[in-house]
Amino acid sequence: MGNIVWISSFPRSGNTWFRCFLAGLLQPNLELDLADLPSFHCANRQLIEQSLCFSTGDLTVDEVNKVRPGVYRHWSETWEASSPLFIKTHDCYTSQPQGLPIFPADASRAVVYIIRNPLDVCVSYAKFWGNSDYDTAADYICDPEHSHPLDQNNLFGQLYQHISDWSHHVKSWSSNQDIPTKVVRYEDMKMKPAHVFLDIVQFLELPYGEQEVKSSLAKCDFANLQKRESQSGFKDRPYKGSQFFRQGEINSWRKTLEPHTVNRIVNCHAEEMIKHGYLAKDGTLV
Repeated sequence: MGNIVWISSFPRSGNTWFRCFLAGLLQPNLELDLADLPSFHCANRQLIEQSLCFSTGDLTVDEVNKVRPGVYRHWSETWEASSPLFIKTHDCYTSQPQGLPIFPADASRAVVYIIRNPLDVCVSYAKFWGNSDYDTAADYICDPEHSHPLDQNNLFGQLYQHISDWSHHVKSWSSNQDIPTKVVRYEDMKMKPAHVFLDIVQFLELPYGEQEVKSSLAKCDFANLQKRESQSGFKDRPYKGSQFFRQGEINSWRKTLEPHTVNRIVNCHAEEMIKHGYLAKDGTLV
C-alpha cells in the first residue's frame, strides 16, 4: 500500500473546502493559509516537470498520461512526512494508452470522492467562469469530452485532465476496484459536518478525534474562507469570476436555473442522481 490519498471530485463540488479542512487538521497551531494548503494538484505542471526533469510542452496528451503514473509513484516514494500525501484531482478515473490506470494503486492509500448535486454544480460552475450562462455550464456537465483546461493553448499551469460528464466521473471513481474509496455527499458535509468529517478522518485512519475535527471546521467555515480570500487572494480563484469561495449553498439551483436547464441535466444524469439521492425513482427532484 502506498501513501497517497486522492481527493477527487467533479469541479465545483467541495474539493478545496475539504483541503482547507485538512490544513486546519494537520496544522492546528497555525492560522489557515490559503497559499499553503498541505496538498498537491495532480496536474500541477511545474511540479510534474520538476519530477521529470524536462518540459512537457511538446508532449501529446497520451504521452503526458503515459508518464503521469511514474510521477505519482515518485512523489509517493519521496514523501517524508508522517501524514499521507494528499493530492487533489478533477480527472475522471481513467487509464493511459497502455490500459493501466493513471492513478497507480501501488502508490495509493485511499480515495475520498466528493459528490455534489449536478444542478448546484451547474450554478457554481457558471459563477466560477464569471457569468450566469447556466446553459454553457450544463454543456460541460453533460459533455463526455469535457476537460481542463478548456483551451489547450492556455494551460494555466496545469496539464490536460480528462473530466468527462458528471455521471461518468461519478461512476469512474465510485466503482473503481483498485483503491479503497469513500464516497461523500457534499450536502451531508454541509448539513452534518462534525459527523461526516469525523467519519472521513476515521476512514483514513488519521490520529485525530472529534475535538480536532470541530476545531478545524471552525477554521474553514465559508465566512472565514471568504474573509481570507478577500484579504490575501487565492491562487485557485476563478479565471473570470469575482471569488472562489462563494456561498457553498445547497439547492441554490431552485432559485437560479430555468426549467429547461434543469430538465436537460436531469435527463442526462438521472441514473446516477437516483443512485446518490438527488432524484427519486419516480423522477421527483429531492
